[in-house]
Amino acid sequence: MQIGMQSEIQSGSSQAVATRKWLLLSLIAPLYFGLISLGHGWGDYWVQDDARIHIVWLQRLIDPALFPDDLIAQYYQSIQAVGFKLFYAAFAKLGLPPLLLAKLLPTGLALVATGYLFYLTLLLLPHPACGFWTTLLLNQTIWLKDDLISATPRAFVYPLLLAFLYYVARQRSGLVLLSLGLMGLFYPQVALVELGVLALRLRTRRDLGLLLAAGLLLASTMLLFRQTSQQFGALATAAQMQQMPEFGLGGRRAYFGMSPLQFWLQGASGLRLPLFPPILWLSLALPWWLRSESGCKLGRKSEISAEINLLGQLLLASAGGFLLAHLLFPTLYLPSRYSFYSLRVGMATAAGLVLYLILTAIWGRLRGIPRLLTGAFVALVIMLPAVPALFLPVQGWVEGGYPTLYRWLASQPKPTLIASLAPEADNLPTFTQRSVLVSRELALAYHPVFYAAMQQRTVDLIGAHYSRELADLQAVLRQYGIDFLVLDAQFTRPEFLSEQDWLMHSSFAEIVINQISLLKAGLQPALAQVIPACTALRERNLSVLDAACIQKIDSQIDSQIDSQSAEPVKSD
Repeated sequence: MQIGMQSEIQSGSSQAVATRKWLLLSLIAPLYFGLISLGHGWGDYWVQDDARIHIVWLQRLIDPALFPDDLIAQYYQSIQAVGFKLFYAAFAKLGLPPLLLAKLLPTGLALVATGYLFYLTLLLLPHPACGFWTTLLLNQTIWLKDDLISATPRAFVYPLLLAFLYYVARQRSGLVLLSLGLMGLFYPQVALVELGVLALRLRTRRDLGLLLAAGLLLASTMLLFRQTSQQFGALATAAQMQQMPEFGLGGRRAYFGMSPLQFWLQGASGLRLPLFPPILWLSLALPWWLRSESGCKLGRKSEISAEINLLGQLLLASAGGFLLAHLLFPTLYLPSRYSFYSLRVGMATAAGLVLYLILTAIWGRLRGIPRLLTGAFVALVIMLPAVPALFLPVQGWVEGGYPTLYRWLASQPKPTLIASLAPEADNLPTFTQRSVLVSRELALAYHPVFYAAMQQRTVDLIGAHYSRELADLQAVLRQYGIDFLVLDAQFTRPEFLSEQDWLMHSSFAEIVINQISLLKAGLQPALAQVIPACTALRERNLSVLDAACIQKIDSQIDSQIDSQSAEPVKSD
C-alpha cells in the first residue's frame, strides 16, 4: 500500500513538473509578441490607431486641464465602458499616463489570457503539451489583429472571456458571476454571449439560479453604462443609418449597400471569420475526431472531457447573439461583435486540440523523411506567424510624421483649438495634447446629436477654407474660437477633397462636390492669400497659420483675390 501511495505521489509530482514546464513554454509566445510590439510602438510619436479615439482623452485623468470644454473629448469619454474608465483611472492615480499604460497593457492581458486558456485546455484534455498548442495558436491569432494591441475595451475581451470559460468548466459559480460582471463593465456584447452559454448549459435548479443571477448582474452593468452614456442621446435608428452615406458602401462605417457575401462575412455586419493563421481552420476537424471511429483509433479520444461541449456552446451562443443583433439592429450594436472574439477563442482552442491529437497519434509511427517533414511543418507553424514583418503591419500602428509641428503645438496653451482638413488632424490630439475642431477619425456618425455638431463644424471649416471672402474665414475662426489652422500645401487642388473618403461619402457630400467643381473652375480662396503673412510654422507639406494674425489682416485683400493666383506652399 505504501508503495502504491509513493507511486501516486511520484506520478503527481511528475505531472506537476510537466505542467509547469509547458506553462512556462506557453508564456513565451505572449512575451515574444508583446515585447516585439512594444519595441516597435515605443516612442513619443507612435500610437495604435484605435488609441487615438478611445484613450487619448483619458489623459485628462493625469492632467484635468487638457482638452477643456472639448466636445469631442466629452463624447468619447461618455461612451466608454465603465470598467474601462475605472481601470485607467486606477493607474492614473498611481501616476501612469493612459497613453503609456496602453503600450504596456497588451502584453499583460495576453499573459493572463494565455494562463486561463492553458488551464482550460487541461480540463478538456489533461495533457500539458496540448495547452502549449492551444495557447500558441491563440497568441498568433490575437497578435495578428489590431484589437488586443489597441488596449481599448475590446482588448480586455480575451482574458475575461477565457476566465469565464475556465470557471464555467470548473463549476465555480461565484467566479463565473465575477468574470461575467467584469465583462459587462468592459464589453457588454460578449457578456450577452456568456449569458447565452449559461442558458445552453441549463440542466439543474442550480444552473437556473446561476443564469438568473447572471442575468440580473448583466442587466445592472448595462443599466449603469446606459446612465453614463446618455449625454449625447440615443444611437441613430436603422432607418436613419440607411439614409446616411456614412453607413453605406465606401462610408466611414459601411453597413448597408454591400453584396450579400460582404454583408454576412465582412465588416461591422459580418461574422469576420479569422483567416490567419490558416491552421485555425483545423478546428473544423474536431467534431469529426470526436464522433468518428477513425478518430477513436488515432487515440486519446477517451481522455477528452465532456466539457469539450463548452466550445460548441460558445459558438452557438455567439451565433444567437449575431443573428439577434441583426434582427434588432442597432439596439444591440454591431453584429460582428458577437462573433469576432468567440470565433477566435473557440477556433484557436479546437485547432490546438486537433493539432496535438494528430501529432501525438502519428509522431511515433514516423521514421526518416516523413518525420523530418512533420518536424519542418511544426517549426513552420510556430515560426511563420512570429515574423515581425507579418504581424506588426496589421496591428494598426501609426507613426507621427511631423515632430517639429507636434512639439510646437504642444508648447501652446492647453485651451488651444486647432482646425484642419488635412488627414494629419487625426493625430494632433494624441501627439500635441491639444483639441481639434474635427477630423475623420473622430467624426463617427452613431449618435445624431454628436454627429450633427461634427457635420456643421466640417461644413463651416470647408467654407472657411474655400471662401473668396476673407470675412467668411474670419467669422468661422471667431465662431469656434480657433487658434491655429493646420493647412496642407495641396488644399487648393480638387484632389485634396476628392481623395478623402469621409468627405465624399458623407451626408454633406453635395457641398464637398460643389466645392471641388469650383476649384476645378479656378476658384482662388482668400485663405491662400494670407499664408505668407500668417504662417507661424512650416514642416514639409503642412503649415500652421495663426488665427489671430488672420483676424488682423485688412479685409481689403478680398478685392485682390479675383485677379491673383494662389501661391502654393512649398514643402521643406
